[in-house]
Amino acid sequence: MAASGSSSAMTGRDEDGDASLARAMKNLELREGELDDVFVGETEVATLKKQARWLALARVHTAKSFSSEALFSTLRYVWGLAQEPEMREVDDNLFSFRFSCLGDWNKVMNQGPWLFRKLVVVMVPYDGVSRPTDVALDQVAVWAQIHSIPELYRKDSIVDQLARRVGKVKSVEKNHQRFFEGDYVRVRATINVNEPLIRFVPLNLGGAERMLLHVKYEKIGYFCAVCGVMGHDMEECGDGVHSPDKEQWGKWLYAKRRTQAGMMFAPRGGMGGRLGGRRRGGRGNGVARKRLSDEIYEKEGDLSDTASSPAKNTGEERIEEGDGQVDGVTVARTLEFPDENKGMTVEEENVGVAGMAVDPRMVPPPPPGYIPPREKKRSKKGSDTTLIGSTENIVMATEAASEEDRRAQ
Repeated sequence: MAASGSSSAMTGRDEDGDASLARAMKNLELREGELDDVFVGETEVATLKKQARWLALARVHTAKSFSSEALFSTLRYVWGLAQEPEMREVDDNLFSFRFSCLGDWNKVMNQGPWLFRKLVVVMVPYDGVSRPTDVALDQVAVWAQIHSIPELYRKDSIVDQLARRVGKVKSVEKNHQRFFEGDYVRVRATINVNEPLIRFVPLNLGGAERMLLHVKYEKIGYFCAVCGVMGHDMEECGDGVHSPDKEQWGKWLYAKRRTQAGMMFAPRGGMGGRLGGRRRGGRGNGVARKRLSDEIYEKEGDLSDTASSPAKNTGEERIEEGDGQVDGVTVARTLEFPDENKGMTVEEENVGVAGMAVDPRMVPPPPPGYIPPREKKRSKKGSDTTLIGSTENIVMATEAASEEDRRAQ
């Protein structure tokens, strides 16, 4: 765990312990067992150096304490490497990373800066020989943007000089895909995390006029609005009490991504239909236009009902039941059914499915050969009692037929 509020948490060094050991070494007398060397051959040294070509040291630029396991878990998720790296905690807020392939190495070292809880992670290559606590971890490569450079002065020589005002230049991109808002030139530069962020770069036009070009940063950790140094905010700077006029840095230093709507492309025409082809019967972009409600009812003839059945109402005839009339119920045609319901009781005649009253004229006659369920049960019971007798008759008939065949022969 990193010690909160101590300078060793920022540097990864135990300065008091190192100073005490250095003073003690001047007066120590080494024993014979302490001078027995472990010899490593040149071949093995060359092999180990080859394996150490993808080694890196890192620390989080903060004085706060945190869990190393949380850091490792976050970096694994953010990096998404092809092979699992070896991660080890060397000291307080000091870590070593060993990568297994060139692709993982290039991704981690060239696509930063990487953030942990909005704090920048400083990473540098490591030779694997020098003491990790002696390696300076104060430089980080960032992507900066220089905005609103006049078109007349967007020359390589001028842009390079402007980029040098931000930090140690690694690359410059003048013609790039615009993922962020504004007219800008991208600069990949290495900056010192212990120094304030550069807010503007000056451009002097002919020695008479000075233009201050706004600088923004992509994917950078939070910083102090009073001193401009990354790793803490204004409430953690000094006693934390500052007047508004002391805020010299602000959120306007963060590069703002373009909205998704601004990056959308218009759909191509002729892509309508199920298979992506044009729709039949017309031209255009292939997208079916939604019909309006007034267009649907514009022609009443299209929606008029011309079908007729005993259950449809057309307003032409009335149904008479007994001595009265049923108002509002009319039919276009009356179907004639044979009167096969004679002999039925009133309850059987007027009661239909689920006990609902029905008109006998609306019930169709049973199909030919229909047997009621009760008759089926009775015939089934009778067939069981006559099964034995019928079997004996079949045997006797078979024997008689065989005897007649023998006589004929």
